[in-house]
Amino acid sequence: MKPLRDGEPREIGPYRLLAELGEGGMGRVLLATASDGKLAALKVMRPHLLHDDRFRFRFRREVITSREVAASRWTATVVASDEHAPEPWLASEFFHGPTLAEAIAASGPLDEPAARRLMHGLASALAEIHSHGVVHRDLKPSNVILTEDGVRLIDFGIARVPGGSGDTTITETGALIGAPAHMSPEQITKRPVGPPTDLFSLGTTVINAATGANPFEAEALFDIMNKVVSGTTELDALPEGLRSLVAPCMTKDPGERITAAELLTRIGEPLAGPWPPGVTALDEMQRVEVASMARRHGWETRVQPDRTVLMYGPGIVHAAEAPGGPAYQYASGPAAPAFQYPGGPSAPNGPGSPHPNPGGPAFQYPAGMPGPVPLRPKQDRTVLYGIVAVIAVVALASLLFLIDRPEDDDPATIADGSTTSDSDGTDPGAGGEDDTEPVEATTDPVADAAVGDCFYDYGDADEADLEAATCGDGTFTVVDIYYDTTDLSMCDGTDDLTTSVSDSASRTVLCLSYQHSYGDAYHAEVGECVFGPDDDVSPWYQIECQTGAFEVLERLTGQSDMDACTDSTYYNHGFEFTTDQSYLDVVLCLQFIYPDDAGYAELDDCMYMDGDPAAGAYYWFSDCDSANVYVTGRTDEYEAGGFCGDDGWTTWSSPDFAVHTYTVCWRYL
Repeated sequence: MKPLRDGEPREIGPYRLLAELGEGGMGRVLLATASDGKLAALKVMRPHLLHDDRFRFRFRREVITSREVAASRWTATVVASDEHAPEPWLASEFFHGPTLAEAIAASGPLDEPAARRLMHGLASALAEIHSHGVVHRDLKPSNVILTEDGVRLIDFGIARVPGGSGDTTITETGALIGAPAHMSPEQITKRPVGPPTDLFSLGTTVINAATGANPFEAEALFDIMNKVVSGTTELDALPEGLRSLVAPCMTKDPGERITAAELLTRIGEPLAGPWPPGVTALDEMQRVEVASMARRHGWETRVQPDRTVLMYGPGIVHAAEAPGGPAYQYASGPAAPAFQYPGGPSAPNGPGSPHPNPGGPAFQYPAGMPGPVPLRPKQDRTVLYGIVAVIAVVALASLLFLIDRPEDDDPATIADGSTTSDSDGTDPGAGGEDDTEPVEATTDPVADAAVGDCFYDYGDADEADLEAATCGDGTFTVVDIYYDTTDLSMCDGTDDLTTSVSDSASRTVLCLSYQHSYGDAYHAEVGECVFGPDDDVSPWYQIECQTGAFEVLERLTGQSDMDACTDSTYYNHGFEFTTDQSYLDVVLCLQFIYPDDAGYAELDDCMYMDGDPAAGAYYWFSDCDSANVYVTGRTDEYEAGGFCGDDGWTTWSSPDFAVHTYTVCWRYL
């Protein structure tokens, strides 16, 4: 808990601000009190995100999702919000207690009874939110509060309703969508996400809590990704009683994972009792901090029966003194000046020393890991297939009947309506010897295709020449089919579409996706993110946008020259996909995602420095009127403080791409 910054407002909406509880990728979390005295955790968006409609949408989705699961005793209820305000905010119930991450850092691993109690609480929370059709997608120690009566699951900022309209991916430069070492294999490989995803993260969180270490943590991006997707999760460090509970959560195949309800049955009721002394000490420390803060304002604090906290003044009337009335009536606290929430602190700080990457690179993608191509679900055409089959049988029977009629004096009729005769002019149906070679039936590769089939295309950009093939690099996979049409535009909007082919005879359109040997990054579109090894031979794959990944600025089809990318704003990397057909070549113009805007800063740029540079500040581009620093130099070296002389400086380095290392020098405006 930190004091509010100098010059910061003391009110937002109906809430009076008291202290800072923490901060994350989307915004800060502040301790606040409402007019009725109830304490709340107030989440406010970061100033530099306010111009972005996608982040506003994501914030609104968090409000809606949090309200959907508000009835659960395992989550913090959203009590108020204003997602349409100039500075959107969301207020949730405040509970005394440290996060699991704080507890592990301060007092080490939980003992077996506490870890079992934690697992029971998390499974109960997931069973509850899954029953509402919601998937949390970001279960990790920092999103779990250890309260006196159990656990509370918080932060539904990236929660989704699988398969619905809310399942739209929302990504943005620098945004960490999910904690890398707590993600599931399907999140990393961009397969469909559902309730099993949360169970994998539950298992990882319990291992972390019971051993003090995350089983997938590593320095390099590739190592984390490889461990999550294909590594063996070692459970030997867990207490024996927990291994059989954690193991079914950690299977790589989501279809084989245990459900939250099944896990609850296996856990049974955990032994009642307090958290370990270290957790209790953190809880008590927080209570003392909050109570001291209240007393400085002339208030007292009280924990209510539902474990939420309220502040009250001298005019409180207890329920016993007001029969039939509400449980409490509250006097107003000391008046506070009204402020509007600014872009950030205005008080300058002294020159800063280098700060490490806050949180480090998000996660690593293993070289050569197969990246699945997401296929659209095949439509149910059982009735159509039945009708087609009946028509085919009738047509075949009619054809055989016509061919096998020796008494018929008419020429034999074939499928296209023409007639045939022997080379000597005699009619094979009129008693002459029939020397006709039997015609082998041929299949139409388009008419007979199914979703998931693969083809080689020996044609070109203008005309296809398909041949059935085993799926693999260099083939085209059928990702969707449309019947009773020859309109190629039917495929528009199909995921990972490369080309479409129609067959006029069967009136069928195939939507095809090319499979490049360099991975599914080949299909990445503008705004999506990719990652791969720093070499020229290994595949690259699509991943969630996050620090250390690359955002696609431009996708240039039919191109194999990365010089075409030079006009892209913030372009600093490129990747090319070449083929034996130039129309299939693709160049991706990429932007490496840094922790903040300092990574893109150039000489004389004006920036807003958010935080204490000695403790780890963030730097965002700003107009010079509202900025507090400007850039005086830049070098591609790490921790090059000597380069900056007496100026402040910030530095960062990627363990995977040394070329994107920087030290940026700055001075106060």
